[in-house]
Amino acid sequence: MSLKLRLNLIITGLLLLIMLAGAILTLSNARQNARAEVASAEKLALYLFDTAILSNPDPILKRIDSRPFQLQRLNHMRHLRIELQDTAGHTLDSNQTESGHKFRSEAPAWFEDLLDTVTPRWESTARKIEYQGQAIGELVITPDPTYEYAEIWKQITDLLVLASIFFVAVNLMISWAVGQALKPTEKILIALNELERGNLKARLPLFDLPELARIGQKFNRMVETLEQSISRNHRLSQQLITLQEEERKSLARDLHDEFGQCLTAIHTDATVVLQQAESKYPEIRDSAAAISQLSRHLMDLVGGLLQRLRPGILDELGLAAAVQDLVETWQARHAKVACTLAIEDIPDSFDEAAEVTAYRLVQECLTNISRHAAASSVDIHAASEASEGQRGLRISVRDDGKGFEANHADGLGLPGMRERVEGLGGELLLETSPGRGTRISAWIPIKGRS
Repeated sequence: MSLKLRLNLIITGLLLLIMLAGAILTLSNARQNARAEVASAEKLALYLFDTAILSNPDPILKRIDSRPFQLQRLNHMRHLRIELQDTAGHTLDSNQTESGHKFRSEAPAWFEDLLDTVTPRWESTARKIEYQGQAIGELVITPDPTYEYAEIWKQITDLLVLASIFFVAVNLMISWAVGQALKPTEKILIALNELERGNLKARLPLFDLPELARIGQKFNRMVETLEQSISRNHRLSQQLITLQEEERKSLARDLHDEFGQCLTAIHTDATVVLQQAESKYPEIRDSAAAISQLSRHLMDLVGGLLQRLRPGILDELGLAAAVQDLVETWQARHAKVACTLAIEDIPDSFDEAAEVTAYRLVQECLTNISRHAAASSVDIHAASEASEGQRGLRISVRDDGKGFEANHADGLGLPGMRERVEGLGGELLLETSPGRGTRISAWIPIKGRS
């Protein structure tokens, strides 16, 4: 649930509670006012009745069956039902209209029932009429709160309409205000996404809100520290890689110059001994042949070690020839895999670090394909490509193997490849998913040899 929605729900709940409390208070006050007004109207009606009798009792009371009080004139008193009844309980006159049409309340029945439930029972008031000590009838006044209920209903509905308008307006204003307050979070999210993609140049602007301004300052300082730390790590990693390559180069040179030449000499001498043994010393023929075969095997083994440690062709003929030789050698060992190589516009010679990184990248990719991919085809493409005005080398290796989850690639040598490439200021992209093959693409900046 978003923060904006959560705040809106909280404020909505508070407003609903306030509206409910206001409705209950309004209903209670209206109920008391209705009872007071009905009681006041009842007293007024009794006062008028007493006044009429006292002012002219004889003519009125003698002809009680001829509607002497003219109660129809009091039909505007909707709060009361006034009836003149004889001693037998028959209604002689009433303030209700002769047509029988009653006031039609706008209040729904359930609302009137609710008010009747919370309001004490309305009791009728009877005033006996006597003439010369003899009862001739009575005046019955029955409260009728229907009109008051209608007024209460109108007041409450008007209040609810006003409260609803206020409720909607407040929610809209709060939603707008919260949206404006949270708008900087979009910039924070964009900066975090850029940081996740490896863009260490991402920075947050200076926000107006003090709280967000402090967050922005802390974020920018954190990214600067992270950028410096990663830059130091890249330099250290590159130094380690350079030392490793130099050590490999030195070891390869020693193997070639010392061990390799000794093996060559042993093989040559063993061949000469074998030739002499064929005719003069047949008893040592088998030993000479064994020495010759073992020296040849060791020479092949040393050649393989030299190829892995430092391919001499890389220094002698350049990257294009070294990669061509690497692919052909790999293809010979994996004849069932269709491997295509395309090399376009690669300089004959550029800085050694970039050459070695590009070569090791292709070498590591081919090793991973042979071990894990179970691919039937491999496409390798290498070409010059400029990025932001800087010359570089784009290398892409794609296979149609089983692929893997990109989040579980730590055991495939990818961190080392990425460190090599990013240590030179380049970038490495991995595209893969289970069952859909793998594509590794790297851009490596290059410069001329110093």
